Amino acid sequence: MAYSHDNPSDNAAARFTTDGTLHGLITGVLGVFFTVLLQVKGYLPGNPLILPIGGAAAFFIGRGIARAAFGAGAQMVTSVYSPSGDTTKYTPTFSHIEALEIKGDLDGAAAAWDAAVAENPQSVLTLVRAADFHLRLRQDANAALERFVAARTLGTGTPDARRYVQQKIVDLYLGPLRDDGRAMVELRRLIDGFPGTREADGARAALAELKARRADA
Repeated sequence: MAYSHDNPSDNAAARFTTDGTLHGLITGVLGVFFTVLLQVKGYLPGNPLILPIGGAAAFFIGRGIARAAFGAGAQMVTSVYSPSGDTTKYTPTFSHIEALEIKGDLDGAAAAWDAAVAENPQSVLTLVRAADFHLRLRQDANAALERFVAARTLGTGTPDARRYVQQKIVDLYLGPLRDDGRAMVELRRLIDGFPGTREADGARAALAELKARRADA
């Protein structure tokens, strides 16, 4: 699995984009263009010193907007998958695995996900993405369950991430694995672990239905 810190050129390119420099250069060029246009139209004096001022102003504006956008995106990803106070200095990237999925090389993608998990076994994000892959594309419920359970065992991640993992475990037992006994255990875990949530309310109703079905059997 490739992380940005493993490839200096990739890291530099990522910084160039995410720190807003690329966007700043683009808006800077546009700033010079519009400054010239305004001078031609007579809205600005024809002083050549105005050109670099307009370009510089546009550069800093564009870079500031890009930094704000990329910062918000990174914070959103971290808030879903990373525990509070996580000191991880990089976020794993999965573009090479996604490329294999798009090409239909599911065996290659499965091996790549295994390697990703082995390289960063404490990453909830990696385990969840690997589990979703096995469930969504390989339709291998057992492989998905193994990885969701591993993610839960870590005990890290935000409440949203932990609740998502527990819900997927319940869905697997209720659905493709068809194990009502285990489903009841996991439903109770969902109810007790996340009281007051919509998922807990749904789990309570599902648990009551399973109990009624068993009583009628």
